Amino acid sequence: MSNTAPWPDVSIVFLTLNGMDVVQRTLDSVFAQDYPGAVEMVHIDSGSKDGTVEAAASHGVDTRTIDQADFHHGRTRNQGADLASNPILVYLTQDAVPAGNQWLRNLVAPFQDPRVGGVYGKQTPPEGMGELRRYAMQCIYPDTREVRDLAEVDRPTVAMTRFSNANCAVRRDLCRAIRFPEDVLVCEDHGMCWGLLQAGQRVVYEPAAEVIHGHERRILDEFGWAVDNAISLKRMGILGNPALSGELRYGIQRIVREFKHFSRQGRYGLATGSFAVSLVRWVGVQVGKHEERLPHALLRRLSPGTR
Repeated sequence: MSNTAPWPDVSIVFLTLNGMDVVQRTLDSVFAQDYPGAVEMVHIDSGSKDGTVEAAASHGVDTRTIDQADFHHGRTRNQGADLASNPILVYLTQDAVPAGNQWLRNLVAPFQDPRVGGVYGKQTPPEGMGELRRYAMQCIYPDTREVRDLAEVDRPTVAMTRFSNANCAVRRDLCRAIRFPEDVLVCEDHGMCWGLLQAGQRVVYEPAAEVIHGHERRILDEFGWAVDNAISLKRMGILGNPALSGELRYGIQRIVREFKHFSRQGRYGLATGSFAVSLVRWVGVQVGKHEERLPHALLRRLSPGTR
Protein backbone atom coordinates (compact mmCIF):
# COMPACT_ATOMS: atom_id res chain seq x y z
CA MET A 1 0.00 0.00 0.00
CA SER A 2 1.71 3.17 -1.16
CA ASN A 3 1.45 6.61 0.43
CA THR A 4 -0.20 9.06 -1.98
CA ALA A 5 -1.77 12.38 -0.92
CA PRO A 6 -4.44 13.43 -0.11
CA TRP A 7 -5.35 10.16 1.58
CA PRO A 8 -4.35 10.19 5.27
CA ASP A 9 -2.27 7.46 6.84
CA VAL A 10 -4.33 5.16 9.05
CA SER A 11 -3.78 2.85 12.00
CA ILE A 12 -6.09 -0.16 12.15
CA VAL A 13 -6.73 -1.16 15.76
CA PHE A 14 -7.51 -4.86 15.50
CA LEU A 15 -8.76 -6.68 18.60
CA THR A 16 -8.80 -10.47 18.80
CA LEU A 17 -9.43 -13.46 21.05
CA ASN A 18 -9.39 -17.01 19.66
CA GLY A 19 -10.72 -15.86 16.31
CA MET A 20 -9.27 -18.41 13.91
CA ASP A 21 -12.69 -19.36 12.59
CA VAL A 22 -12.79 -16.00 10.78
CA VAL A 23 -9.67 -13.93 11.51
CA GLN A 24 -7.74 -15.25 8.51
CA ARG A 25 -10.49 -14.04 6.15
CA THR A 26 -10.58 -10.66 7.89
CA LEU A 27 -6.82 -10.19 7.60
CA ASP A 28 -6.77 -11.36 3.97
CA SER A 29 -9.40 -8.75 3.14
CA VAL A 30 -7.61 -5.99 5.08
CA PHE A 31 -4.36 -6.61 3.25
CA ALA A 32 -6.15 -6.69 -0.12
CA GLN A 33 -7.47 -3.13 0.31
CA ASP A 34 -6.91 -0.64 -2.50
CA TYR A 35 -5.89 2.23 -0.24
CA PRO A 36 -3.34 4.90 -1.28
CA GLY A 37 -2.21 5.92 2.23
CA ALA A 38 0.08 4.09 4.63
CA VAL A 39 -1.60 1.49 6.84
CA GLU A 40 -0.34 0.49 10.27
CA MET A 41 -1.77 -2.52 12.10
CA VAL A 42 -2.13 -2.20 15.88
CA HIS A 43 -3.02 -5.72 16.96
CA ILE A 44 -4.09 -6.35 20.57
CA ASP A 45 -4.82 -9.97 21.46
CA SER A 46 -6.39 -11.11 24.71
CA GLY A 47 -4.51 -14.40 25.11
CA SER A 48 -5.54 -16.45 22.08
CA LYS A 49 -4.63 -20.14 22.14
CA ASP A 50 -5.88 -21.15 18.69
CA GLY A 51 -3.30 -19.72 16.28
CA THR A 52 -4.77 -16.23 15.95
CA VAL A 53 -1.47 -14.56 16.87
CA GLU A 54 0.41 -16.79 14.44
CA ALA A 55 -2.06 -15.87 11.69
CA ALA A 56 -1.37 -12.20 12.34
CA ALA A 57 2.37 -12.84 12.27
CA SER A 58 2.04 -14.54 8.87
CA HIS A 59 0.84 -11.15 7.57
CA GLY A 60 3.79 -9.38 9.18
CA VAL A 61 1.67 -8.02 12.03
CA ASP A 62 3.21 -7.58 15.47
CA THR A 63 0.95 -8.35 18.40
CA ARG A 64 0.54 -6.71 21.79
CA THR A 65 -0.78 -9.41 24.15
CA ILE A 66 -2.87 -8.72 27.25
CA ASP A 67 -4.51 -11.06 29.75
CA GLN A 68 -8.09 -11.94 28.90
CA ALA A 69 -9.15 -10.67 32.32
CA ASP A 70 -7.68 -7.26 31.49
CA PHE A 71 -9.75 -6.78 28.34
CA HIS A 72 -12.38 -4.05 28.47
CA HIS A 73 -14.29 -2.76 25.45
CA GLY A 74 -13.44 0.88 26.18
CA ARG A 75 -10.09 0.64 27.95
CA THR A 76 -8.51 -1.72 25.41
CA ARG A 77 -9.59 0.50 22.52
CA ASN A 78 -8.08 3.48 24.32
CA GLN A 79 -4.89 1.48 24.65
CA GLY A 80 -4.95 0.95 20.89
CA ALA A 81 -5.34 4.69 20.33
CA ASP A 82 -2.33 5.37 22.55
CA LEU A 83 -0.22 2.88 20.60
CA ALA A 84 -1.22 4.15 17.14
CA SER A 85 1.05 6.38 15.06
CA ASN A 86 -1.25 7.67 12.32
CA PRO A 87 -3.87 10.47 12.32
CA ILE A 88 -6.89 8.28 11.48
CA LEU A 89 -7.76 5.32 13.70
CA VAL A 90 -9.77 2.49 12.19
CA TYR A 91 -11.36 0.07 14.65
CA LEU A 92 -12.15 -3.41 13.37
CA THR A 93 -13.20 -6.50 15.30
CA GLN A 94 -11.84 -9.90 14.34
CA ASP A 95 -15.09 -11.12 12.79
CA ALA A 96 -15.92 -8.00 10.77
CA VAL A 97 -14.77 -9.02 7.30
CA PRO A 98 -14.41 -6.09 4.87
CA ALA A 99 -16.66 -6.61 1.84
CA GLY A 100 -14.48 -5.82 -1.18
CA ASN A 101 -11.23 -3.92 -1.58
CA GLN A 102 -12.78 -0.43 -1.37
CA TRP A 103 -13.90 -0.74 2.25
CA LEU A 104 -11.03 1.29 3.71
CA ARG A 105 -11.28 4.05 1.08
CA ASN A 106 -14.99 4.40 1.72
CA LEU A 107 -14.55 4.46 5.49
CA VAL A 108 -11.85 7.15 5.39
CA ALA A 109 -13.20 9.32 2.53
CA PRO A 110 -15.64 11.34 4.73
CA PHE A 111 -12.66 12.81 6.63
CA GLN A 112 -12.06 15.05 3.62
CA ASP A 113 -14.59 17.21 5.46
CA PRO A 114 -12.49 18.70 8.31
CA ARG A 115 -15.55 18.79 10.58
CA VAL A 116 -16.04 15.02 10.44
CA GLY A 117 -14.69 13.43 13.60
CA GLY A 118 -16.00 9.90 13.27
CA VAL A 119 -17.36 7.49 10.65
CA TYR A 120 -18.93 4.07 10.97
CA GLY A 121 -19.89 1.65 8.24
CA LYS A 122 -22.55 -0.82 7.25
CA GLN A 123 -22.72 -4.30 8.73
CA THR A 124 -24.29 -6.96 6.54
CA PRO A 125 -25.36 -10.13 8.35
CA PRO A 126 -23.47 -13.31 7.45
CA GLU A 127 -25.21 -16.20 5.75
CA GLY A 128 -27.31 -18.39 7.99
CA MET A 129 -28.53 -15.68 10.33
CA GLY A 130 -32.18 -15.95 11.36
CA GLU A 131 -34.71 -13.67 9.71
CA LEU A 132 -35.66 -11.72 12.84
CA ARG A 133 -32.10 -10.74 13.60
CA ARG A 134 -31.31 -10.18 9.91
CA TYR A 135 -34.16 -7.72 9.49
CA ALA A 136 -33.26 -5.92 12.72
CA MET A 137 -29.72 -5.42 11.44
CA GLN A 138 -30.98 -4.19 8.08
CA CYS A 139 -32.93 -1.48 9.93
CA ILE A 140 -29.93 -0.49 12.04
CA TYR A 141 -27.57 -0.45 9.04
CA PRO A 142 -29.60 0.84 6.06
CA ASP A 143 -28.34 1.73 2.59
CA THR A 144 -28.87 5.47 3.13
CA ARG A 145 -25.89 7.63 4.14
CA GLU A 146 -26.36 9.84 7.20
CA VAL A 147 -24.46 12.89 8.47
CA ARG A 148 -25.14 13.97 12.05
CA ASP A 149 -24.33 17.43 13.38
CA LEU A 150 -25.70 18.94 16.60
CA ALA A 151 -25.52 22.40 15.00
CA GLU A 152 -28.16 21.32 12.48
CA VAL A 153 -30.85 20.11 14.90
CA ASP A 154 -32.98 21.95 17.43
CA ARG A 155 -32.75 19.11 19.90
CA PRO A 156 -30.61 15.97 19.62
CA THR A 157 -32.16 12.53 19.82
CA VAL A 158 -30.99 9.32 21.44
CA ALA A 159 -30.77 7.79 17.94
CA MET A 160 -28.05 10.29 17.02
CA THR A 161 -25.65 8.53 19.40
CA ARG A 162 -25.82 5.22 17.52
CA PHE A 163 -22.34 4.10 16.45
CA SER A 164 -20.38 0.86 16.15
CA ASN A 165 -16.68 0.36 16.67
CA ALA A 166 -16.84 -3.08 15.09
CA ASN A 167 -16.27 -1.08 11.89
CA CYS A 168 -15.45 2.58 12.39
CA ALA A 169 -12.85 5.33 12.07
CA VAL A 170 -12.08 8.26 14.39
CA ARG A 171 -9.52 11.04 14.23
CA ARG A 172 -6.72 9.94 16.55
CA ASP A 173 -6.34 13.28 18.37
CA LEU A 174 -10.06 13.42 19.08
CA CYS A 175 -10.12 9.80 20.20
CA ARG A 176 -7.27 10.41 22.63
CA ALA A 177 -8.95 13.54 23.97
CA ILE A 178 -12.49 12.18 24.33
CA ARG A 179 -11.62 8.55 25.12
CA PHE A 180 -13.95 5.59 25.06
CA PRO A 181 -15.76 5.38 28.41
CA GLU A 182 -14.16 2.86 30.75
CA ASP A 183 -16.87 2.69 33.41
CA VAL A 184 -19.47 0.99 31.20
CA LEU A 185 -20.24 -2.61 30.27
CA VAL A 186 -20.93 -2.09 26.56
CA CYS A 187 -21.95 0.76 24.23
CA GLU A 188 -18.62 2.54 24.67
CA ASP A 189 -18.90 3.38 20.96
CA HIS A 190 -22.12 5.34 21.62
CA GLY A 191 -20.21 7.27 24.27
CA MET A 192 -17.50 8.16 21.74
CA CYS A 193 -20.15 9.26 19.23
CA TRP A 194 -21.89 11.45 21.81
CA GLY A 195 -18.55 12.94 22.82
CA LEU A 196 -17.69 13.76 19.20
CA LEU A 197 -21.04 15.42 18.61
CA GLN A 198 -20.75 17.47 21.78
CA ALA A 199 -17.29 18.58 20.67
CA GLY A 200 -18.84 20.11 17.54
CA GLN A 201 -17.81 17.27 15.23
CA ARG A 202 -19.89 15.61 12.57
CA VAL A 203 -20.47 11.86 12.68
CA VAL A 204 -21.12 10.00 9.43
CA TYR A 205 -22.79 6.67 8.78
CA GLU A 206 -21.28 5.44 5.50
CA PRO A 207 -23.02 2.36 4.05
CA ALA A 208 -20.39 2.01 1.31
CA ALA A 209 -17.87 1.04 4.02
CA GLU A 210 -19.35 -2.44 4.35
CA VAL A 211 -18.27 -5.42 6.42
CA ILE A 212 -19.83 -8.84 6.86
CA HIS A 213 -20.57 -9.06 10.55
CA GLY A 214 -23.32 -9.98 12.96
CA HIS A 215 -24.31 -12.35 15.73
CA GLU A 216 -27.43 -14.39 16.28
CA ARG A 217 -29.17 -13.81 19.60
CA ARG A 218 -31.53 -16.05 21.51
CA ILE A 219 -34.33 -14.33 23.36
CA LEU A 220 -32.44 -14.51 26.67
CA ASP A 221 -29.42 -12.99 24.92
CA GLU A 222 -31.64 -10.11 23.81
CA PHE A 223 -32.71 -9.55 27.41
CA GLY A 224 -29.17 -9.55 28.79
CA TRP A 225 -27.92 -7.32 25.97
CA ALA A 226 -30.74 -4.85 26.66
CA VAL A 227 -29.92 -4.78 30.37
CA ASP A 228 -26.23 -4.09 29.73
CA ASN A 229 -27.06 -1.48 27.09
CA ALA A 230 -29.38 0.40 29.43
CA ILE A 231 -26.89 0.31 32.31
CA SER A 232 -24.14 1.65 30.06
CA LEU A 233 -26.17 4.30 28.25
CA LYS A 234 -27.48 5.64 31.55
CA ARG A 235 -23.98 5.80 33.06
CA MET A 236 -22.85 7.80 30.03
CA GLY A 237 -25.66 10.31 30.42
CA ILE A 238 -27.43 9.26 27.22
CA LEU A 239 -30.40 7.27 28.49
CA GLY A 240 -32.66 9.35 30.70
CA ASN A 241 -31.00 12.60 29.61
CA PRO A 242 -33.64 15.37 29.35
CA ALA A 243 -31.51 17.10 26.72
CA LEU A 244 -31.99 14.12 24.41
CA SER A 245 -35.41 13.42 22.93
CA GLY A 246 -36.96 10.42 21.23
CA GLU A 247 -36.11 7.68 23.73
CA LEU A 248 -39.64 6.26 23.92
CA ARG A 249 -40.47 7.06 20.29
CA TYR A 250 -37.39 5.20 19.06
CA GLY A 251 -38.42 2.03 20.89
CA ILE A 252 -42.03 2.16 19.73
CA GLN A 253 -41.06 2.82 16.12
CA ARG A 254 -38.79 -0.21 16.11
CA ILE A 255 -41.52 -2.49 17.53
CA VAL A 256 -44.09 -1.29 15.00
CA ARG A 257 -41.71 -1.41 12.05
CA GLU A 258 -40.63 -5.00 12.65
CA PHE A 259 -44.17 -6.22 13.37
CA LYS A 260 -45.57 -4.57 10.21
CA HIS A 261 -42.73 -5.88 8.05
CA PHE A 262 -43.54 -9.53 8.74
CA SER A 263 -47.31 -9.06 8.99
CA ARG A 264 -47.47 -7.54 5.50
CA GLN A 265 -45.81 -10.67 4.18
CA GLY A 266 -48.36 -12.84 5.94
CA ARG A 267 -45.63 -14.29 8.14
CA TYR A 268 -47.52 -13.98 11.37
CA GLY A 269 -45.29 -16.33 13.33
CA LEU A 270 -42.30 -14.09 12.67
CA ALA A 271 -44.42 -11.01 13.39
CA THR A 272 -45.38 -12.45 16.77
CA GLY A 273 -41.77 -13.44 17.39
CA SER A 274 -40.58 -9.92 16.62
CA PHE A 275 -43.09 -8.49 19.08
CA ALA A 276 -41.95 -10.95 21.77
CA VAL A 277 -38.30 -10.02 21.23
CA SER A 278 -39.17 -6.32 21.37
CA LEU A 279 -41.07 -6.84 24.62
CA VAL A 280 -38.12 -8.71 26.14
CA ARG A 281 -35.77 -5.89 25.06
CA TRP A 282 -38.08 -3.31 26.64
CA VAL A 283 -38.16 -5.20 29.94
CA GLY A 284 -34.37 -5.49 29.84
CA VAL A 285 -33.99 -1.75 29.30
CA GLN A 286 -36.27 -1.00 32.27
CA VAL A 287 -34.18 -3.31 34.46
CA GLY A 288 -30.92 -1.71 33.34
CA LYS A 289 -32.21 1.83 33.80
CA HIS A 290 -32.79 1.06 37.49
CA GLU A 291 -29.43 -0.60 38.11
CA GLU A 292 -28.92 1.24 41.40
CA ARG A 293 -32.17 -0.11 42.87
CA LEU A 294 -31.30 -3.77 42.38
CA PRO A 295 -29.33 -5.93 44.83
CA HIS A 296 -25.93 -6.66 43.32
CA ALA A 297 -26.45 -10.42 43.52
CA LEU A 298 -29.63 -10.10 41.43
CA LEU A 299 -28.01 -7.70 38.99
CA ARG A 300 -25.21 -10.19 38.38
CA ARG A 301 -27.81 -12.76 37.35
CA LEU A 302 -29.62 -10.39 35.00
CA SER A 303 -26.67 -8.51 33.49
CA PRO A 304 -24.08 -10.56 31.55
CA GLY A 305 -21.49 -7.80 31.91
CA THR A 306 -21.83 -7.22 35.66
CA ARG A 307 -19.20 -8.93 37.81
